[in-house]
Amino acid sequence: MQPYEKPKIDNPLERAFSFTEQDLNQNMQGKLSDSQVARLRGEAYQTLYLVVGALAIIGVLALLSFRADASELLLLLSCLILPAVITFVFTVGNTETALSTRTVSKVSGMIHLAYGMMPYQPPLQDDFKPVQRGVTFGYQAAYRLAIADREFRLDRDQHEALSAGYGYYNVFFVPTLNKIVSVQRIDPSQPETAAGLPVDLDVSANIVRGGALNDEDQEMLRG
Repeated sequence: MQPYEKPKIDNPLERAFSFTEQDLNQNMQGKLSDSQVARLRGEAYQTLYLVVGALAIIGVLALLSFRADASELLLLLSCLILPAVITFVFTVGNTETALSTRTVSKVSGMIHLAYGMMPYQPPLQDDFKPVQRGVTFGYQAAYRLAIADREFRLDRDQHEALSAGYGYYNVFFVPTLNKIVSVQRIDPSQPETAAGLPVDLDVSANIVRGGALNDEDQEMLRG
């Protein structure tokens, strides 16, 4: 597996979500770029290595702590191998399955951001029910993005990059992983970026003035 080398990027959005203009062009055609495939694969293997490494350390410490006979040693190995296999399936296995088609989906609309248990800003409609939740566990310390009928988990850098420019976006993601690979700010003066938005939507009237919320809202979102 060829290691992924993170490109040097000046654009805050591209830097936060680790994509380039070339990647975005590929995503607009519904495809993952080679560099995005390498990044996603590398992230999956990194998670696997961390878990396997932790299990190996636990196993060594257990062996040093007590003398085990053959049956106890077999039980210990089983207890370590099972979570390693499960981790492999849910990281590398799921990622490779998602990457096999190299397809990307797009969702468009106003972005809504939240941190922890705080409500989304700008507020969501009361009947909002995402088709797939971005956060199943750990809401208390999770940055989240809601757009149209989707919810995604963000890291701090991604949250800050988006909160600096509220408005309408195209979000490109790998559907089976619910993983964002690139984002595109919709410019009302460029109709091609607004493809996918409702035709009766007055984009220019709904984009937040100045591209950001007021200081009070910004501070609340940063937690």
